[in-house]
Amino acid sequence: MSGAEHDKRGATLESADKLQKIVDSITKWKSASLDARKELVENLKEAIRLLQRYLVSSLMAAGAFAALAWAPVDVVQVEMQLPVPISRDAALLLLGAVYFVTGLLASLTLARAKHICLLLRQSTDPFLIEAVLMYPSIPTMKVHGLRVGLSLLPPVFVVAGIVKIFGNELFALWPIVGVLMLCVSSVRIAYLLRHALGGELPDFFED
Repeated sequence: MSGAEHDKRGATLESADKLQKIVDSITKWKSASLDARKELVENLKEAIRLLQRYLVSSLMAAGAFAALAWAPVDVVQVEMQLPVPISRDAALLLLGAVYFVTGLLASLTLARAKHICLLLRQSTDPFLIEAVLMYPSIPTMKVHGLRVGLSLLPPVFVVAGIVKIFGNELFALWPIVGVLMLCVSSVRIAYLLRHALGGELPDFFED
């Protein structure tokens, strides 16, 4: 057996193993108690709330990063419990970290929410799931362009800010790799949200 055939067989077995785990999980939740299914619904609600907070926080941090990067000021006032003046570089670092961390958390939470939706569709009243997914948020938004666009807007802001700060220094291998790494979470979120959370199509009002 050639190396390519061996790798292909290994990938097939891995995919089959993942599929079997999903089937086993669904089978388990079909026989779960009512209290357990209610807890799963509560987890989905909390996941949607967290997703909304993470996505909005990432968008705001990225927007502030770009605005600060293009602003001709040396010091920015950051409101914490007390007004604390910090340097422009420190503020950029802080905003960049918030963008990256919240984007990563949103990506992980979205994957968990999609898995919960899959389990609930097999074990719970579908109208209950639909009611939960009516929660107004970016992940449950039925308008595809707006949902995906809001997911991709943060890296656009961040890249614009980085280009302003570093200019031609970015035209090298490792700086480009670093910028791409900053965009991975947002691109993954946009891919996962190519359909609204729960996979529902736009309704009569397209919301």
